[in-house]
Amino acid sequence: MKTTLLKTLALVLLALLARFTTVAAQSQPPAAHPGHPARQEIRAYYQANVLPAVRQQRQKLEARLATDDRALLATYRTQLRDVRQRGHALRQSLRPRGDEAAAFRPELTPAQRQQGQQLRAEGRGIMLNVARLAQKYEADITRLGLELQPRQEQWTNDIKAIVAKNAPAGQTPPLGRGHRGGLGRFGRPVRFLLLDPTAAPPQSAAGLGSTAFPNPVATTMQLEYAVKKAGPVTVEVLDGRGTVLRTVVQAEPQEKGPHTVAADVSTLPAGTYFYKITTRTGVETKRFVKQ
Repeated sequence: MKTTLLKTLALVLLALLARFTTVAAQSQPPAAHPGHPARQEIRAYYQANVLPAVRQQRQKLEARLATDDRALLATYRTQLRDVRQRGHALRQSLRPRGDEAAAFRPELTPAQRQQGQQLRAEGRGIMLNVARLAQKYEADITRLGLELQPRQEQWTNDIKAIVAKNAPAGQTPPLGRGHRGGLGRFGRPVRFLLLDPTAAPPQSAAGLGSTAFPNPVATTMQLEYAVKKAGPVTVEVLDGRGTVLRTVVQAEPQEKGPHTVAADVSTLPAGTYFYKITTRTGVETKRFVKQ
């Protein structure tokens, strides 16, 4: 069992470390991918349906972690953010500007190659440390994952439908490995462990320009937002962990333009909450205060 887990985690690490590798290939802007139109919608679906459930399971694991292990995870998250930021800065420095982009790909200098190798080594070392920690909590992570199995079939079917809807006419694209099982990257022990359950739900620059008033609110608030592309819209109220407390609008077809909906929050205890608006073009999450 231990050997199998270590092999699995090693494969996971290879996939996760892809962001730190092939710096030279990333020096040229990527070409458009035929599945690109579906990416925004899949990302919105994950944030609206999968991530809240995974975050709730991760919160359960947090109570099982030793104090020292929580501190280690916080350190690893900080280190990974630093590596990603330095990798992004390196890629930006390699990217051709203006007319040069179509003319050539710049040659890496020895110093740039060394910097890329150093980033890969740092990222690999951090992820190996997280993998060892995940092995320590293998039984808990497996149990929490099994609790999500009843929902995974629905998530997978929904994602398949999104991919098929955005595929060219007459084509049935295969479902990528990252989407099989519905959990995406959070189905991997290392990514599940790295998820910070205390962080506020992610905000996406969907450009909805949403506002909530009154804020703070005592009973009912009005949510105003602008739909950029006609399609299904979902409006939800979340707690600080990203758990959906109530659904104000569920996949309602809405035309392009401004919209207003009323959200009754009168039964919520006083505190800080979030509302999340999911459209075809993305997700916008903002905070509001219940008096």
